[in-house]
Formats: sequence, C-alpha cells, structure tokens
Amino acid sequence: MSNSSQNSLASGTWNLIVFTLLHFLVDTVAGQMSPLWPALKQHYLIGAGGTFWLLLIWTMATSFSQLGFGLLGDSSAGRWLVWLGPVVGAICLGCVGLSTSPVVLIALLICGGLGIAAFHPEGATLAGNSWPTARSRSISIFAMGGFFGQAAGPYCSGLIVDRFGISGLSSGIAVALLLILLLRLAFRDTQPVPRSQGFDAIQEAVQVLRQHHVIVLLLVLSGTLRVVAAAGVPVALSYWLAAKEFSKSEVGLVQSCFMAGIGLGGLMSALFVRPRFERLTLWLIPMLSVPFIATIPQLEGLSLKGATGASGLLIGIALPVFISYGQQLLPESRRVASSLTMGVSWGTGGAVVAALIDLCDRHQKFDSAFVGFSIAVIASSGLCLLLPRVSPTRSER
Repeated sequence: MSNSSQNSLASGTWNLIVFTLLHFLVDTVAGQMSPLWPALKQHYLIGAGGTFWLLLIWTMATSFSQLGFGLLGDSSAGRWLVWLGPVVGAICLGCVGLSTSPVVLIALLICGGLGIAAFHPEGATLAGNSWPTARSRSISIFAMGGFFGQAAGPYCSGLIVDRFGISGLSSGIAVALLLILLLRLAFRDTQPVPRSQGFDAIQEAVQVLRQHHVIVLLLVLSGTLRVVAAAGVPVALSYWLAAKEFSKSEVGLVQSCFMAGIGLGGLMSALFVRPRFERLTLWLIPMLSVPFIATIPQLEGLSLKGATGASGLLIGIALPVFISYGQQLLPESRRVASSLTMGVSWGTGGAVVAALIDLCDRHQKFDSAFVGFSIAVIASSGLCLLLPRVSPTRSER
C-alpha cells in the first residue's frame, strides 16, 4: 500500500471516529426526550390529544425534514449543516424545561428537532465515505454511535429530571457545545466530497427519486414499518411504565436497555455481517425480535430489561444494513438515500407511533401497542424481500 493510500485510510478512520462520536452526542441530546413525554404533558398542562401532537411535531421536525436536508447536503450547504445542526439541537432541547408556555415548547421542539435532523444525512454520508471500500461496515459503526447515544440519553435525562426537575436539562447545554467544538477541531477535512451547487444539486436528487421511484417506495414502506417498532417501543415504555408509577430514572433505564441493544446490534453488524448476507439480515434477524416485543407487557424486573434489550439487539443488527443498502441502491445520491432510510422512514413511522400511542393513552391500554409493533416488524421483513439485490462487489463500494 502506498504512503498516500495509507494516509487516506488513516484520515478516513479518524474522521469515522469523529462522526461516530458526534452521532453519539447528537442522539444523546435527542434521546433525552424519550422518558419525558408524560412529564412534559403535565408540566405544560397540555390537555387531551396533546400526546399525539407533541409526538407528531417532534417526529416531523427530526425525521421528515431530513429529506430536505439531504437535498441541501448534495450542495455546498452540507458542509456547515453537519456542525450547526447539533449546536441548535443542544441549545433548544436543553431549554425545554425553562418555560411553561406550550407555544414555547412547540418552538423548541421544532427548532431542536430540525437541528438533530440536519446532522444525519450529511453525517451518514461522510461516515460512509470514510471507508469507501467498506461502506456497510463504516455505516454500521456510525449508526452504533447514534444508538448508544439514544441509550445514554433517556437514563441521563431521567436521573437529572428526578433530581432537579425538567429545568435541570439546561445544565447540559455548555457540555454539549464544548464537545461539538472539540470534535469540529478534530475533524480532518483533507478530501472534501465534490458537490453540486445550489438548485443543480436539488434537481439532480429529484431526478434520482423519479428514476428509482419503485425502490424509493419500497425503502420508505419497509423502513417505516421497521421504525414503528424501533421508535415505538421506547415511547410506549415511557407511558406504560409511568402508568405503573415508575420513576423517570427507572423508565429511562428500561428504555436505555432497548436502545443499548440496538447499539450493540450495530456493533455486531459491523463485525459480523458480510455483504453477501446483507439481504438475509434485513428480513430474517428482525423477525426473531417479535416474540420478545410481544411479551414485554407480561414481564417485570430483570426479565423486562432482558426482553427489551434482546428485541433492541435483533432490530439493531439490521438497521445500519438498511441504511447502507439504501445507499447502494441509490448510489447517484447517497445523501438522499440516507435521508429516506434515516429520515423519511423514521418520520412516517414516528407519525404512526404518535397516533397509536395517543389511542392507547386515551384508553389507557398500552399493552396493545406492543402487539402492533410485532405486526409491523413482520410486515417490514416481508417488504424487504421485495428489495432488489445488490452484488457483493457493488455493496462494498
């Protein structure tokens, strides 16, 4: 291997570490909201139906907007979105407990959610480009950082809120900003990715969507159904356990078991899933999570934590593969592919979760939500079987 190749690999590996750590930080900030939805409803005196609207606003801001940021990412704007987004997210979400006005809460959720969303398409693409000959593995490592962040966020925010109230979340703003600055200084921008300019980039991306509309539809549908479980289980746990009078830290701990399982699944995906097994992984492994998800409402104590962790693990193995597979199916615009598999799918799935949780909240029957999540996983696996195959050589590009 030549010196230039070695230097390029070393820089790519270093940047992959930087973006994985930044993903951990961003999703820790986003994950702090997970155990707090019932508390926010009480803090802001939000009436019936508020559960649906809070979750829907949050989902629209953090997920649907990623398609727009993916289009912008193919232009020169992506260079600063990946850093500015986390800054905005950390500030806004750290301030959610400093007011009692529902209007202020909505504004903070929208702005903070947009900041979280702005990071993901560009971050995933730059992480994948760090190891262009092992894209699936680099995406798995990047995704692992995010899911471990989502595991850390609920437990940390639960501890803070139990001790200091919701306003105590503001204490994390300065820490988050300092860490973002340090990671920005550590980033090595030695080989900028070529980008189109302005509307040319957006027109090119829209053309990709039109040309591959069947693939896009399958990606969104299968991803949405998978996300109904991946995003829905933690939210359902927050309401189900709150109804059983668990403390915020206890709720956060059970949620963290699920998200830590997803993060560990991302690590196992990076270590063990090879290109020729990716399509099999997409549909078979998540199916194994169904018995664990379906039995969660009948469990308690250590068995509850074990079942949530196991279901997260089995779902988590396939999630980064799905992101990478989408980039391989749409190589002409990988940022758009990332926004579809990480953003639009999560947004649509999150909207379904919001409606389902609101229905369960009205009837105080959260057990039935886990049956819905199980059905969604089965349907998602079926749709993944319809996705086109990619050759092993192509998948490693």
